[in-house]
Amino acid sequence: MGQGQGGSRWIRWHGKPGDETGGVDEMRRIVSVVMAGALGVVLLAASTQAQAPKSVAAGVYTAEQAKRGEAVYKEQCAACHGDNLEGSGPMPALAGPDFAKSWKGKTVADLFEKTHSSMPATAPGSLTEKQTADVLAYMFSMAKLPAGSTELAAAVEPLKQITFDQ
Repeated sequence: MGQGQGGSRWIRWHGKPGDETGGVDEMRRIVSVVMAGALGVVLLAASTQAQAPKSVAAGVYTAEQAKRGEAVYKEQCAACHGDNLEGSGPMPALAGPDFAKSWKGKTVADLFEKTHSSMPATAPGSLTEKQTADVLAYMFSMAKLPAGSTELAAAVEPLKQITFDQ
């Protein structure tokens, strides 16, 4: 292809006449810009998805985690809240319609913080973050919420994205 047929296009893609690497460098620059743009779109989509609130009904804990939580619950919580999370005397139920009503519109982080800082009543704040997350997983399993493939986080920040709205 010579200067007469699309010469400016030929120079743009192949460099100046006599410049043997100009076109390759230009092509690399274009490919780099396109790839950077595509990566940006992918990262933006992943970030948006990661920040979108989800419900406790979306499988936010694992069955194994709930099993660990059951052991902690029976040892640390059942004496006050009952074997089946039904509550006892002044101690509130941890499942059922009253529980759901009192936590509607709140996040799992709210429940995590309350549980971690004030429970068990006999030794407030003595549960580790992992034990707290495990107990919440057990509570969700007893509420018949589905288990998923990822454990409930043992930290407040990620739990702010999980709501009790079902």
